[in-house]
Amino acid sequence: MSLFQNLDFVQLSLLLIIASFSIPIARKASLVEIPILIGLGLLFGPVLGVIKHSYATYLVNDFAGFGVGILGLVIILYYESHNINFRVLRKFIKGIISLNTVGMLVTAVVAGVIFSLFTGAPFIVGFLFGSIISPTDPSTLIPLFKKIKINDNYSGTLVGESLFNDPLAIIMVTLAISLIYSGSSYSALFNSVTAFVGFYPAIPSFLIIQIIVPSSFGIVIGFGIIYLNKLLNFENLIVGLLLGVILFELTILEGFGVTPFPAIIATGAIVGNFSDRSIFWSREANFQENLSFLAQGLIFILVGSIMTIKDFENYFFQGLLLTVLVMFVVRPAAVFTSLPPARKKNRNALNGWRTKLFIALSGPRGVVSVVESSVPYAIGLASGNTLLLTWGPIIEINVTFIVLLSILFQTVYIPTVAGKLLPEIPDQA
Repeated sequence: MSLFQNLDFVQLSLLLIIASFSIPIARKASLVEIPILIGLGLLFGPVLGVIKHSYATYLVNDFAGFGVGILGLVIILYYESHNINFRVLRKFIKGIISLNTVGMLVTAVVAGVIFSLFTGAPFIVGFLFGSIISPTDPSTLIPLFKKIKINDNYSGTLVGESLFNDPLAIIMVTLAISLIYSGSSYSALFNSVTAFVGFYPAIPSFLIIQIIVPSSFGIVIGFGIIYLNKLLNFENLIVGLLLGVILFELTILEGFGVTPFPAIIATGAIVGNFSDRSIFWSREANFQENLSFLAQGLIFILVGSIMTIKDFENYFFQGLLLTVLVMFVVRPAAVFTSLPPARKKNRNALNGWRTKLFIALSGPRGVVSVVESSVPYAIGLASGNTLLLTWGPIIEINVTFIVLLSILFQTVYIPTVAGKLLPEIPDQA
């Protein structure tokens, strides 16, 4: 056997090795690891060609049928949901819901209009683009907020928004795909609901199916595991059991066309908040934390590696301009529309203009957008749909630039913005 016959494993080993260097480099540079990881991905991907574009794209989108992007996000969401702050969720639930409904719709529409004006695409294609870039990224925000000291009211709200907007984004992408090409298997469940109740009633029905059903499933699984552990005591194997459970939730729900993220978040929140805190649960949390960090490392290196020199030559300036507009026009429009004006007699941590501006400037896009951006062209290839074949590649490359640049920019400036806009010693009440 040739020494380098299995290049896939050689490249995978290099990914793990390269990721390990992000911590000492970030420590020396006094930065968070995320821009270092992306920079290493760019260096070893398009610049040096060590990590091949085709392999990086395969890992992100297709590995094990889901892609490292989705598998990694599942691991990250599960672990981080252990630490969901129910006090913050209860206190700011209206704002989080508004950001994840009104805010996401405003994002999809405004970004869609901008994309259509810039590229000449029909608005329905622009709306598809806007839907794809509508969710913010928990895998960027969570490690970032661990590095900077801000009130849980602010970090909890932004993390809560990012945890729950991924399934809503997938729902909007499904609706947009259905409007462009109703015969797609990607929107098979929505098409079935539409055939039963009609198009417009299908929208809230589909929303309920995609949110309530998996959330309830995840809650039952979470409490069920806690009860079984009290009965049987899995000891150290609770680690393998929980990892198997979240992968089971992913596989089963995806098989039925239901987004698995609410189930995984619900299971993690139940386990993290209602387990008995024994040494075995602590080991489970530590294992998931380390696995989550590994997933973050792979994801962000791959985000940098999937770019090519040709992409930079042909689309960099368009991608840069769209990124700036998404960060400084689209996101602020969504936040200031979603959150109500401050009232003198009813002031809380979200309705002051400084807080809203901080939230508006803290919306990096991430792995769900990267994964979803490959969907339009894939459906176009399978169906021959002209709109998706024409605009799918343009959507994909611009979304990738927006994800890459928004993460790089915001992980650098958010600590400074937080220091300027948020109080030094926030009121925890």
